[in-house]
Amino acid sequence: MPREIFDPYAVLGLPSTATPDEITHAYRRQVKAHHPDTRTTRHTIPPTDEQLRRVLAAYALLRDPERRARYDRAATRYDRAAKRRPTARRAPAETTNTLNTAGALRILGLTVGVRVRRLSE
Repeated sequence: MPREIFDPYAVLGLPSTATPDEITHAYRRQVKAHHPDTRTTRHTIPPTDEQLRRVLAAYALLRDPERRARYDRAATRYDRAAKRRPTARRAPAETTNTLNTAGALRILGLTVGVRVRRLSE
């Protein structure tokens, strides 16, 4: 089962350009709707309790300007990477019995080139 991506803006029903006042207002509105003390039914409802946890987590992330900026940067990188991914799967390449291979490995901004070649048959 694929893991669901947590979007705090969607949880609070806000655009990513929301001001701190708009975030606080949306948070209070959502808490009032999902909190057990203000619900019309006093029974524990697991989906509503889970939604309350998501609202609390979203507000905790968005109320701190530093954490919000870090999330926005990561979300932007994720969106760009998702757009670059091909939508259709490619057929596997034909395999050959030769050992002439070249590749590159990128770790933290450092690119290491690798070339492997069979010297004798």
